[in-house]
Amino acid sequence: MTENGIDDIHATLRKRILGADYYPGKKLSENSLAKEFGCSRTPVREALKRLEHESLIEIRPQSGAYVRQVTTKDYTDLLEVRAYLEGLAFRLALERASDEGLKVLDDDILEMDRIIAAMPIDMGRYGEAHYRFHSHLVELAGNELLAQMFERLNLRASHMFLRSMDAESAARTQAEHCRIARQLAERDKSGEKFVIDHLWRKKSYLSY
Repeated sequence: MTENGIDDIHATLRKRILGADYYPGKKLSENSLAKEFGCSRTPVREALKRLEHESLIEIRPQSGAYVRQVTTKDYTDLLEVRAYLEGLAFRLALERASDEGLKVLDDDILEMDRIIAAMPIDMGRYGEAHYRFHSHLVELAGNELLAQMFERLNLRASHMFLRSMDAESAARTQAEHCRIARQLAERDKSGEKFVIDHLWRKKSYLSY
């Protein structure tokens, strides 16, 4: 199977994990997956290695691959680091992002508004749109290393993020997204601290 074939298997399995089709602790059988994708075990094994590198699964010696069980502490640790990464992203975006480039954040906010307005909220779609907003903020910083660090951290617990949100918290965090976009557009330096606080407060949403 070609590299593209491995990419396809990886993308499919990643989507299933982040979309909660595969529950934490589920064993992923190389034989079953190879049969499903119509390939040998080798490309499946390569795709699983990528998922392990992204901390979405764990491969146990003599046992196999399992969807990683992310704890509340894992997610709390992630938020504490991510808050300052995105604070830095805001600071750099103030210096480097064009007014035209900032419009992508407004588009993300409009998409999230539409999702929230359609009750009940599709938390899967909301999570994807929410991720894009923060990912675009990081991209606007124009720092490749920062973007790589952000992607790795966020992939690690995207599925836990979905479990921590409800309609009330989605509406609250959406208002904060609007403020972040506005402060960036106005080149308001105080927005850096607000971004950090925005993410730091998410720790209080954890209720499981």
